[in-house]
Amino acid sequence: MNLYLVVLGGKIPGGHVEMHDVRWVVGETIQSTVPQLQAQWLGHSRGLHIDSYKLIKFVDGHRIKMVVNDQANNKEINKLWFINLGGYKPGEMLEQHHLELVVAPSVQTAKQKARNKWSERIDQIHKDDHAEIVYLQGYNVELERDNQDRDDGMSPDWSGYWVIS
Repeated sequence: MNLYLVVLGGKIPGGHVEMHDVRWVVGETIQSTVPQLQAQWLGHSRGLHIDSYKLIKFVDGHRIKMVVNDQANNKEINKLWFINLGGYKPGEMLEQHHLELVVAPSVQTAKQKARNKWSERIDQIHKDDHAEIVYLQGYNVELERDNQDRDDGMSPDWSGYWVIS
C-alpha cells in the first residue's frame, strides 16, 4: 500500500471562493483513493477536484512504509508529521501557505524543521495546522531508516484539475 498527500478543491456552502483542503490517503494507486477523498470532503460534492497529489516514499532520510496495523513496529520515537505553515507577502491579499512532511520526535521539532525548509521570503511565518500521521484505514505508518538519506521533497507528482465528483 502507498501513502498519498492530496490537495482537494471545491465549493463549500456559503463560500465565495473555491476552498482547498489537504488529505492523506492509502491505496495501491491514486485512482483507488478517489472514494476515500470523496467521503472526506466537507463541501459540495459537485465539482470536487484534485489539484495535486504526491506519493510519499521518502521523508528526511526515512522510507515511508504502510504496514497492516497488527504488524506494525511502534518502537520508533520519530513520527511522520504534516505541517502547514502560513505567512504573508507584502502587497498580497491572501495568506501564503507552505506544506511540509517531516520526521521528528515532537511537534515542536517538526515545526522547526518545516520552517527551515521554507526558503521563500515570507513575513510572520506561523503554524496554521499540524498532524501526526500514524494510523490510516487499518495501516500504520512505519519509518525505516534509508541508507541513502533520501527525501522526495514536496513537489507534486501531478498537478492540474482532475474532477472526481
